[in-house]
Order: sequence, then C-alpha cells, then structure tokens
Amino acid sequence: MKHNANRSVRLTNYIYNDLAPEEIVEIEQELLEDPELSESYRMNVKIKDYLKAKVQLEEMKADPMLEEAERLAGLAFESDSGEKGKAPAWHNGISGLIRPRFIYSTAIAATIAMLIAIRFFTPFTTTDRLFQVYYETLDASDYLQRGENIGFNLSLSEAISEYGKGKYERSGLLLSQLGSDPESQPEVQLFTGLNYMGLEQYVIARGILEDYIENNTRFIPEATWYLGLCCMKTGDVDEAREHLTQLDAFDGMYKEDAQTLVRKLRRMK
Repeated sequence: MKHNANRSVRLTNYIYNDLAPEEIVEIEQELLEDPELSESYRMNVKIKDYLKAKVQLEEMKADPMLEEAERLAGLAFESDSGEKGKAPAWHNGISGLIRPRFIYSTAIAATIAMLIAIRFFTPFTTTDRLFQVYYETLDASDYLQRGENIGFNLSLSEAISEYGKGKYERSGLLLSQLGSDPESQPEVQLFTGLNYMGLEQYVIARGILEDYIENNTRFIPEATWYLGLCCMKTGDVDEAREHLTQLDAFDGMYKEDAQTLVRKLRRMK
C-alpha cells in the first residue's frame, strides 16, 4: 500500500513536470511496463486538463466582458479528438472514465485525482509569488564581520549596514562614493546590485549582477542566486532556471533552495 501511495505521488509530480531528470526516466519506464499505471496516467491527464479548463472558465465567467467563456465551457467538457464520436464506456453507472479491464488502476487514479484537484484549487503559482516566497535580503552580518577583519573603510561598512536595514538609497549613495578601491570592489558591486533589487529596479540589478559574475570570482553563489531571482522578475524564466541550476556546483545555503525553485519554475512553461 505504501508503495502504491508513493507511486501515486510520483505520478502526480510527473504530470506536473516536478521530477528530477533521473526520476522522469524511471517513471516513464514504469509507464511502458505497467498497463495499469499507464491507464492511470492517461485518465489523470484528462482530469488535469478538465480542471484547468474549469478554472479558466470560472475566471472568465467573473468577467462579463469576455464572451469567450461559452467557448471554453465547450472545451472543458469535450473529450480528446481521438475519442470523438465513440460511445462512452460504462461501469457501475459511471461513464467515460473507467474501463472494466483497468478497475484496479482506479484506486491509484483516485489518489492522483485528489492530488491534482488540491493543486488546481489552490492559488496559481506565478513567478511573482515564487519571488515573494524565496526573496530575502542578503544577511549582511557576515560581510560586516569580514570588513572588520580585513579593514574595510567605514563608508563600506556603513553602506552594507544600511542595506541590511532596508535603506537602499542611502546604501547606494555611500557605495557610489567609494571610488575604485580594488579590495572592496566586489562588495561594492554586489551590494549595488542588491540595492537596486531592494528598490525593485530589477533590470538594472540584473545587469550589474551579470557583469559581476563575469568579472569576479568571489561571492559567486550569492550573486547567482539573486541574479536568478532578478530574471524571474523580468519575466525570463528560462534564464532564471539556467542561473539557478548553476548553484548545483556550490555546496551551501543556496543549493537546496535553488533545486526546489528550479522544479517549480519548470511548471511555468
């Protein structure tokens, strides 16, 4: 029973493109070898498509200006083109979904259908919502401690401190006055980009962070993480996934969050 429940979760995640590449290969092999699992997959893809159309229909019904709702209503209840014109199969008074030779598969299908329904009737995930979940200002305490150890000038320490307080304009002003001291330039450029993120000027922040990664070797995980978030805000989901995937090469606090976020962004296609 535990195996079947686990398989149901994996199949649901497969339907939502929420598996790692090796897991996709594994479950696709199972689909080829197991007719019951394959039937459950086909059934639940239909359920997912139906629920998606139903939610879209409800959204459109809420807007009296959109006459498209009537057309969508037809799509929501229309079977796929390969089954048009065929009489529905009947089993215990239920039409169109259950075939007698796959009765066992309905147990798995019911579990997956519930998981799919839960996903659809919770708020849709958007890049903005994901950003709100994952974005936090960079903890500046480590940089302030490092500054004390290597003798940062007071202006840089103050600029980083102001960033940590959310005073992005003040921090940016202090950073702009630091000149071109090579020892502090990585921090200056990194926190300049982060200040623009705090000010919600994501295009500028993205350009600064891209340039930073290209020309520096320090603080690359931090810059890459925030660059990925910037790309989400500028609408470049593919670029965001590409940058976040690069964090697989770095052990540390960003790696696991980046892997989870990449899986979620995969659904945004």
